[in-house]
Amino acid sequence: MNTVDFFTFVCPKDIRKLAQPGELEARIRSHDYSFDNVNVIRQRCGHDFDDVTFPLVTEWRSEDFPDILHEFNLPDVDEKAELHTIGPTAPHYWKHHVINHLIGLKVSQADYVVFSDCDCRIDSQPSSWVNVAIDTLKKYDDVLIVSPYYGVPFIEEMRGDVCLTMLISQQLFCCERERFSNIDFNVPWDYEFECVSRPHPVYYYMLEGRMWRYMQKHGLYRARLSETWRYRNDEW
Repeated sequence: MNTVDFFTFVCPKDIRKLAQPGELEARIRSHDYSFDNVNVIRQRCGHDFDDVTFPLVTEWRSEDFPDILHEFNLPDVDEKAELHTIGPTAPHYWKHHVINHLIGLKVSQADYVVFSDCDCRIDSQPSSWVNVAIDTLKKYDDVLIVSPYYGVPFIEEMRGDVCLTMLISQQLFCCERERFSNIDFNVPWDYEFECVSRPHPVYYYMLEGRMWRYMQKHGLYRARLSETWRYRNDEW
């Protein structure tokens, strides 16, 4: 029997939105899956929101994991990442877009993990996309992560209804925890190769860009399910 954990994340900007009555519960329920553990990671919230609670879930604080970058062989100082993502006050500062998932990988013991931005939810599906994602990960060795349908990616290959793409997003995906925990999140990159969508350089230093760097090196893909399994981003 597969075990599956769910992780979502909040920062000071979003924590009170997610804490509105029924909000988190509705987003979890949209997956139509009985997760073994549901987790909320508070990033950079400190004790400023101690009045906010998320009942019936496990909560983690990013401040309790000061060495999380080192534990996944990432430098605390990355000059190129600092240059391109501008600094801690910028909206896409690299550390803020990396540590959440690393914390989840560290504390989870599940076979599979679903990572979701707090403003994402499943919009429509005939059955839980999580089961389809796990089946896809088991079937294809060259698939590292699986996501529901969203947007129109650059299609590398179709396998039945599953689209394989090198356009990587960290918004919502399922992965095999142990395999994903052991990838290299710091594959060197200096414009010698580019993602098919030619994103801004900031992309390559967030988690999704670091995943892409590893996947490009090893010939791996993100599997995007057909539009039968669709999610949406409410863009908080």
